[in-house]
Amino acid sequence: MALHYYILLVLLFKDLQQLLGVHLKVLDIPSPTTSGQSIELTCSYELDGDQLYSVKWYKNNTEFYRYLPNDWPPGQFLPLPGVRVDLSKSGEDKVYLNRISLESAGMYRCEVSAEAPSFQTVEASKQLEVTVFPTEGPRISGGRPEYVVGDIVNINCTSAKSRPEAKIRWYINNKPVEAEYITTFPTKLHGDGLKTSTAGLRFVVKDEHLWSENMKLRCTATVSRAVELSNEAVIFARQQHASGLRISNTLNQVGGKAAANTVQLSRLVFIELLVIVYYCSTVFSYVHPV
Repeated sequence: MALHYYILLVLLFKDLQQLLGVHLKVLDIPSPTTSGQSIELTCSYELDGDQLYSVKWYKNNTEFYRYLPNDWPPGQFLPLPGVRVDLSKSGEDKVYLNRISLESAGMYRCEVSAEAPSFQTVEASKQLEVTVFPTEGPRISGGRPEYVVGDIVNINCTSAKSRPEAKIRWYINNKPVEAEYITTFPTKLHGDGLKTSTAGLRFVVKDEHLWSENMKLRCTATVSRAVELSNEAVIFARQQHASGLRISNTLNQVGGKAAANTVQLSRLVFIELLVIVYYCSTVFSYVHPV
């Protein structure tokens, strides 16, 4: 029974020490952030009577910045790829990073240690995600300039490079396309760490797709809620019975009838002229007998 109370007192003492000693309040890592921006990482803590020994920052378990109030200078930077510390803006509870790049992404950890006699250390970690937006809209490929009802449309939409990969959506005449007509291909990872997405669209052209003899196909590439890029293809579509060949034949038939009518009219005029000549010849013979 005495041992039980002893263990309980030790645990209570540790909990009380944590409450009264150094403890973290807030670890603020602005994530996701856009490539090219500068950001401030904040590590807010309370000493509660202890003396500060050090504040250290790590990226993927590698130290890149430390603040020791008893050293000179107190703020020190340890070079690390993708991490550019601005010492003039960094201090005991924050570190300022310039020109964030894709290489800056990773797990960031703040570690706060107290002086003797407690030597208490507390820490917290958060992930930093870096967003790289595409520099241009998606590209539509594989289409034809003209379709007729009954044809099969089989086209692809490919996004520009980004991080994370873009989400592609298809629209026909501004209406979202159902998933059964869309094929999503594996994401392509490029050497620079950026990604491209490709989604195919396959369907049979129907009368309902005709919109003033045009069929508008549009795809969008979305990386975040703030940025959505799109590309649009306006394709001529028509029904089978509206072919130019039939119209041409109709015009030829009309031309043939007109030519036939002209020939018949010429024959009638020639016969009438013969009758007139015969009548005039008869009258002349009567007036001037031989």
